Amino acid sequence: METIVPSLAIGNVPGQPARLEVALLGRFAVAVDGVEIAAERWPSLRATHLLQLLSLQARHRLSRDLVIDALWPQLDPDAGAANLRKALHHARQALGRHDSIVQHAGELMLWPERPVSVDIEVFEQHALLALAQHDAAASASAAGFYEGDLLPGSRYEDWTEPARERLSALYLDLLRASAQWERLVQQEPTDEPAHRALMQREIDAGNRAAALRWYAQLREALRNALGVTPDARTEALYAHCVAGLQTAGPALVGRAQLLAQVAAWMAMSPTERPGGIVLRGPAGIGKTALCREIASQARERGWTVLRADAAETGRAYGVIASLAERLILDDRSLLDRIGGPARTVLSLLSPLAAPATVPLGPLGRHQVVGAVRRLLLAAAQGGDILLLVDDGHLIDDADVDVLMQLAIAGGPVCMLLATRPVAASTTLARSLARLQRAGVTQSVDLDPLDDDESCRLVT
Repeated sequence: METIVPSLAIGNVPGQPARLEVALLGRFAVAVDGVEIAAERWPSLRATHLLQLLSLQARHRLSRDLVIDALWPQLDPDAGAANLRKALHHARQALGRHDSIVQHAGELMLWPERPVSVDIEVFEQHALLALAQHDAAASASAAGFYEGDLLPGSRYEDWTEPARERLSALYLDLLRASAQWERLVQQEPTDEPAHRALMQREIDAGNRAAALRWYAQLREALRNALGVTPDARTEALYAHCVAGLQTAGPALVGRAQLLAQVAAWMAMSPTERPGGIVLRGPAGIGKTALCREIASQARERGWTVLRADAAETGRAYGVIASLAERLILDDRSLLDRIGGPARTVLSLLSPLAAPATVPLGPLGRHQVVGAVRRLLLAAAQGGDILLLVDDGHLIDDADVDVLMQLAIAGGPVCMLLATRPVAASTTLARSLARLQRAGVTQSVDLDPLDDDESCRLVT
């Protein structure tokens, strides 16, 4: 025989309709007349899922067949109906009323004829009104009703997904409307406009280091989640941020001889100058600052300066693919100027180069080198190119091979690679040693600046 907990035991007041309150955002909780039902009062997961499903519906009712299809799609109709009977029994026990969930005319109705409050409905009402009014303050207030994603304990139930996506998107719209950029990127790490707003805010405040941290966070999120790089607008803001950094300061004290030597190299004709310049030294020695100053000198000479992100990992030719994607995003017409075969190779590295013809055979290193070089030359439009690669010690072997071949090919491309010392057995160390012996690259070992000049040219 079914046992029903008396209504008075959970806070009902005689003569007044009991009010049901359901929380679904960030947690699951149920209260009757302000008294929360303890978790142990729910005897089964079936019961909680049934109440949650009905709470998500308009007017808190749903046909019996749709309930069974949603909660037990893998069962035949008879088994699903048996599960529903058990869920109804347990839910009524927890709620303390035999009429808390009613079956009528093929429908299940939650708490009929009595007041029901569900937090997602409160949130949606405030959110839609604030957005319709284009009111930033009201949007911020409405965002406060979002206590977290819908039913985190039922995240992998298919019947929760449409509502979860709808509510999350509404919350993100509120954060955008109220310019709550930090909360927005916390909720949606790949939101580029939000990261740009944060970068611009830090630049305006004179805190360019913080702006660069937001940029780095975005790059990593886009790479991990989508396998893409920031778009041209973000890269332009990054370039502005870097260009505004102080390039002459303590990190460059005592480097005059090296900078003069690099200037002399850049003044050579493309056929005479080194195909690569390697700056080698421990962390904190000033490699990045030197790269920035050398890049500045190159720009003053009219060179095209391109940066490859050595931290790009997790896919074949990740560094090269990242470089190609940045160029393609800046100017898609490059794809038309490099020829069909080169475009086909690039399409295998990145979907940004698609559509392209179907390649014949497997992708080879020399094909990648040729395609990337053609892309670089097209981007430079006949001028000299400085390909800047910082943190070279992070590059994987496939990218090392391509970069070394670009250095061997020489002018008008000149590679500037900054790296920490690496073990002699690594592909990078062996490749650099081979290029140095062949006279293709010039290497500089950077030491702490104890004297006026502490760097030595490795010949």
